[in-house]
Amino acid sequence: MKRPRKAVDAKALLARETRLVPFVRERFRLLLGYPAPYRVGMSSLGYLTLHRRVSARPGWSVERVFGDPTGSEGRLGSLETGAPATDFHALGISVAHELEIPAVAALLAALGLNPRRRARRGGPLVVVGGPLTAINPRPLAPLADLVVVGEAEAAIGHLCDALEGGLTAARGFEELGDAGGFWWPGQGAPPPPPLRVGPDLLPAHAGMWSPDAELRDMFLVEVSRGCNRACGFCATSREAAGRCRSVATDQVLELVPARATRVGLVGAAVSDHPGLREILGSLVDEGREVGLSSIRADRLDEGLMALLGRAGLRTLTLGVDGASARLRRQVGKGVTETHVVEAAGLAARAGLRRLKVYQLVGLPSETDDDLEELVRFTDRLSRILPITLAVSPFVPKPGTPLAGASQASPKEVERRLRYLRRGLKGRVRIQPASARWAWVEARIARGDEVTGEALLGAWERGGTYAHYKDALTEVDQGAKSRRLRPPGYQ
Repeated sequence: MKRPRKAVDAKALLARETRLVPFVRERFRLLLGYPAPYRVGMSSLGYLTLHRRVSARPGWSVERVFGDPTGSEGRLGSLETGAPATDFHALGISVAHELEIPAVAALLAALGLNPRRRARRGGPLVVVGGPLTAINPRPLAPLADLVVVGEAEAAIGHLCDALEGGLTAARGFEELGDAGGFWWPGQGAPPPPPLRVGPDLLPAHAGMWSPDAELRDMFLVEVSRGCNRACGFCATSREAAGRCRSVATDQVLELVPARATRVGLVGAAVSDHPGLREILGSLVDEGREVGLSSIRADRLDEGLMALLGRAGLRTLTLGVDGASARLRRQVGKGVTETHVVEAAGLAARAGLRRLKVYQLVGLPSETDDDLEELVRFTDRLSRILPITLAVSPFVPKPGTPLAGASQASPKEVERRLRYLRRGLKGRVRIQPASARWAWVEARIARGDEVTGEALLGAWERGGTYAHYKDALTEVDQGAKSRRLRPPGYQ
């Protein structure tokens, strides 16, 4: 997982950005980190929203740091001024998923900070937040002084107040008072329940965009948070994250800046938004391109597809998430083969060029008969439009109905991928996610503080899959041993 990256030209990146509010250095300073390259971090709406909210606070300025090196030698500094981490009151790091935790350690080390919380002496308060914290924050314990658990909009004001009052990693814990959502891993208490914000703090929206981001020159705005569906594997379903909170149509449109030529509508259930057609129609009529983070096949019709075509969509992306109709019913996906075939036909008639289909492999009770159904189904789709089949191994996540389900071994997942390749015989472009790293992801997702320590040790030894496999297998064996100890065992 440690890969050398080409150094970025910070000045050139800054010159190409569009910012709604210019950068001005203030008394209180937050260094906002993202443990991935600039192009990825600048496409994260959560990261951009936190940047905008703190930058708008009187007396505060925000500078950024990403996983890209900013020079051929030396430590990382902020993108805006090159300042070291020690110049800041706090370092906030957003973590989206489990496999980014070792990259957090790498980012801390590159900033000249010890990745281990217990070994740090001085420096900024290291605060970790992001989507991962709502699933399971415990593996972050060895790295973070403070974890914001859940949706950070409800906590950031309290945190800034406390930092202004003298909060550091070593003192001032009382400055946060009874504010919810904060977890101090070094204090011994368990993590609190995840914060969920009300409609008054929605929607998330960006304060800048960049042609160098993965979502190129795209202003991002949230249209809904959460999902009213109940897919058994999904951490954003109503079972895991509560019911969907939709943003009013007028509010979404009012937030889009006049100079934004490309707009990204973000949410786990964008196509379920009751005002989606009105939002799309208004933006398209103004001559803007529009992208959607998710589309459900059972929500598409000719009118919506025509709007998507006018919005500049060239590839229709659909989540099918089950190799067979039986498996989709089992996990509550609610999308049928008929829905997907009709969606592909609509896309073809609207002039789209490709269909990208997300599929899960390794769901509980999956058999070769299910895979054979997927082969026949995908082959049928390929006769309508060119297909990219993005295949991900099933990873059980805490808080979901399938949290306790078993996971297929990497060897078995790779066998099933070979089955698909043989069956499709090159007629479809297959993009498989790594079966081995999915195994690592599952161990972290269901892990704890001991898991976090194991990750750090594996990262220090070189960060290869073999290092993580050995370290996490040892954690699994230790957990099993502890469960087998008789009462009173010391």
